[in-house]
Amino acid sequence: MISKNQELLFALMPHRPPHLLLHALCAWTATSATALAVLSEGNPYLGEDGRLEPVAMAELIAQCFAAGAGAYQQSLGKKQPQKGYLAALRDFRVYGDAYRGQTLTVTVERIASLGAIIVVQGEVRCGDTLLATSQCKVAVFDQSST
Repeated sequence: MISKNQELLFALMPHRPPHLLLHALCAWTATSATALAVLSEGNPYLGEDGRLEPVAMAELIAQCFAAGAGAYQQSLGKKQPQKGYLAALRDFRVYGDAYRGQTLTVTVERIASLGAIIVVQGEVRCGDTLLATSQCKVAVFDQSST
C-alpha cells in the first residue's frame, strides 16, 4: 500500500515501489536532507531472515539525496526535478544490520560538486545506532538537454 508520504516522494524523484525505499522526507535544505525508511514487507532488499541487504543502505543514501534535491528544486518553482543516477560509492561502511519492522533515519549532506557530478556524504541509523556511512557520487542531468 502506498502512503501519502510516498505519493509526495513520487513528485520529487523517479523511484517507484518496490524500489522506492523511503517512506518520508523529513527535512531538506539546499545542501542536506533527512528521510525515513520503514523496513516492511515488499522491500526487495529484505532477505528471508528479515535482514536488509547491506547494499540497500547505499541506495537509501542515494534516494535521500534525490528526494532532498527534488524538494529543494520544487521549492525554487521547478516543476520537474533533475534526474540522475548513483555513479559511484566511496568509503561505504556497514557497522550493523537492519531488520524488517525497523524504521531507519537517513541523512545526507552535499560536500562537493563539479559540473554534473555531486558528491554527498550520508549515513543510515536505527535510533541512535549508526548502521552505515558512505560517500556517493551522483550524476545529474538537465531534462531539457535530453
